[in-house]
Amino acid sequence: MHAVIVGCGRVGAELADAFGQRGYSVAIIDKKAEAFEHLHPGFEGKTFVGPGFDREILEDAGIKE
Repeated sequence: MHAVIVGCGRVGAELADAFGQRGYSVAIIDKKAEAFEHLHPGFEGKTFVGPGFDREILEDAGIKE
């Protein structure tokens, strides 16, 4: 399974870590690069900087039509 999460605040980071620990591939998007500091040090997903509504970013993160 693949999860795309928009927003890497406290809740988004917890979701990303939880999904990753359960074997999901995870992509997380945030408009601020420093937000990814909320992620667990062992986070193995992909991170994308930009608005969560940008079509190109969403496609790069794994959203399918």
